[in-house]
Amino acid sequence: MKRIRLAVPAVLVGILALVVIGGATAKKPALSATPVFKLNLKPSQEVPPIKGLKADAVGSVTFDLTRTSGTITSGEVIFYFNYKFPASVNITGLHIHQGAKGTNGAIVVDSGVGAFTDSDGEGNVTTVVAGTPATLQAILDNPRGYYVNLHTSVNPGGALREQMHNPKKR
Repeated sequence: MKRIRLAVPAVLVGILALVVIGGATAKKPALSATPVFKLNLKPSQEVPPIKGLKADAVGSVTFDLTRTSGTITSGEVIFYFNYKFPASVNITGLHIHQGAKGTNGAIVVDSGVGAFTDSDGEGNVTTVVAGTPATLQAILDNPRGYYVNLHTSVNPGGALREQMHNPKKR
């Protein structure tokens, strides 16, 4: 019976030592090669807000990154959005802009989506474009300083918008 009492504390000390030693030598997880910004673009987020428009676009912006020694050396930006407007819509652009919440700013990543008309107002936009390493890093460093918006012919400055935020990692 005494051996069992001594064995249990010895096993616990051994496990604790492994946890402490393992924790001290464990490496930080690698930086994700594919941060994903999940977004819900709404007319109320535009500056100024678009009133009376019952529309939205739900989707994501994903950065597919290549890094060397932790530094971004290249990357693609994948835009994927399902949009819903109440009627026919002429979409004229989808972009990432630099600008804090409540402000408008310059386009820093153009999705390359050209103008097209969707007769029923519901559909999907999916596109992949190259991003510059410096721009991608700047967005990752301060995502709240950037926003995504979808432009239409009725609202050329932007119809649907959401501020970017910390990405999910996959």
